[in-house]
Amino acid sequence: MDGKRKKYGVFSNYRYFFAQWWHADRTLFVLSGADILLDVLVAAGLTILSSYVVYLLEQRLPLGNVLLILCVAVAAYVAVGSAQTLFNTLSLGMRIQKAVIQHFTMMLVRKSLDLSYERLEETKIQEERKMAQLAVLDGLDEFWYSTSQLLANALKVLVFGGMIASLNPALILLLSGICLIQLTGYKLAADYEQKTKEKLKHLNVTKEYIQNKAFDVSAAKDIRLYQMQDWLRTVFRRTNKQYTRIRSRIGIGYFLYNIVEQFLQLFREGVIYGYLIYQISQGMNASMAVLYLGAATEFADRFYKLSTFLPEILRIQNWLTDFRQYMEEENRRPEKEGEKICGTEPLEIEFRDVSFSYPGSEKPVLSHLSFTMSAGEKLALVGLNGAGKSTIVKLVCGFYSDYTGSILINGKELGRLNLEAYRERIAAIFQKTQLLSATISENVRCREDDGTEEEVCEALLRQVELWDKVTTMPEGIHTVLQKDTSGEGILLSGGEEQKLLLARMLYKQAGLCLLDEPTAALDALAENRVYEQYR
Repeated sequence: MDGKRKKYGVFSNYRYFFAQWWHADRTLFVLSGADILLDVLVAAGLTILSSYVVYLLEQRLPLGNVLLILCVAVAAYVAVGSAQTLFNTLSLGMRIQKAVIQHFTMMLVRKSLDLSYERLEETKIQEERKMAQLAVLDGLDEFWYSTSQLLANALKVLVFGGMIASLNPALILLLSGICLIQLTGYKLAADYEQKTKEKLKHLNVTKEYIQNKAFDVSAAKDIRLYQMQDWLRTVFRRTNKQYTRIRSRIGIGYFLYNIVEQFLQLFREGVIYGYLIYQISQGMNASMAVLYLGAATEFADRFYKLSTFLPEILRIQNWLTDFRQYMEEENRRPEKEGEKICGTEPLEIEFRDVSFSYPGSEKPVLSHLSFTMSAGEKLALVGLNGAGKSTIVKLVCGFYSDYTGSILINGKELGRLNLEAYRERIAAIFQKTQLLSATISENVRCREDDGTEEEVCEALLRQVELWDKVTTMPEGIHTVLQKDTSGEGILLSGGEEQKLLLARMLYKQAGLCLLDEPTAALDALAENRVYEQYR
């Protein structure tokens, strides 16, 4: 996609998210519908009940009959109100967490895993991902609540507005005009927030990066050894100050809107109550006066809430747009489509006049490179730092598509292959590779530990000279590494991590092994033994 921000209309966003919610939890629609209808009945019932009490007193019925009627009416009101509370709790209090937090978070995880490596590297994608995460945490869970409240208050406005309209239709027109003024003011504030929020994307990424580094155990040594604390604190403080300044400007916009809103609310309620007081002075009976006064009170309150939820929907629409913007990003080429390499066919790699530059860089890393690596051949690339050795490995893995020339795999253009199937045939160890916060067995097999193939894992760990270390661990090959998900996780040394990665590569039994300085953290004797094993 290009760098322009795509715009989505309100109805487009509603269609998109209702489709997602329907897929996540259809029962949520039924519960919310019942909640909205019962909410309207409860509000209307309370207003009518108050007027009915006065009406019974006007009829001078026996007190026993009045009490009996009131008991039945109150019991019905309590029953409906309890049912409404139950449906509200089931929908907004419970199922919304499943429909929003779990479902939409899973969508973000799947999207991030499906995006290609070259796209994940882009700053634009990282910024969009952060905004999409904030949308799920700060916006989407409010969307369903605001929508249900919007519908409930709209129905109440119609019910109580109909009562008031029977007195004077001009009141409804006046109040509708006030609502439109409020809505316009809030839309201006929300549009300013969205425009200004674009500046927050880069600041969010920077803040998150420094926060992660502050808790990153692997980075802690360098930070303390080279005394980076003051530097990082200064950058974080400066970034946070800029972030706070922008958020303050957004807050000022909403503050100005709230001032206008308060004046409009005061004017609206003055008109409603002033007119009803005039009607009462003209001889309206007590029960009808109570009914219209209650309707006026409810109408003013619900109209006010409607005028607040309408702008809230507009504000949340911006979060919805942030989420969709990230979810609709695409890879530069499909990775699960294309021609497949035969599963047993030896692999031959050929570069023909290949040139490549990293995104945003004008200087090429590779320029008109050509070479051939025959099937079964052992080839070593030697060069200075920055010469492009790691880049060649990444290109062979199919991580980048924006190169010129041809990369041929068994004579077939890499860009036309099914990359998912092709990567089943290759294995690589990179200079910077992090182990998963999972068991040793899962790190070797790259799948969930089901208790099988323990002997295979043991044999591989012996082969890379790591078995003696594993036998000292509390759970053996089922010991959890790293401390990201478990406080009892084990930390391996740099050399031990590389040995475990070698075991992972051997387990895959790939037809092509790519080693990007895999023994950099090993001593000379261990390094020699590893390469002897590879031979």
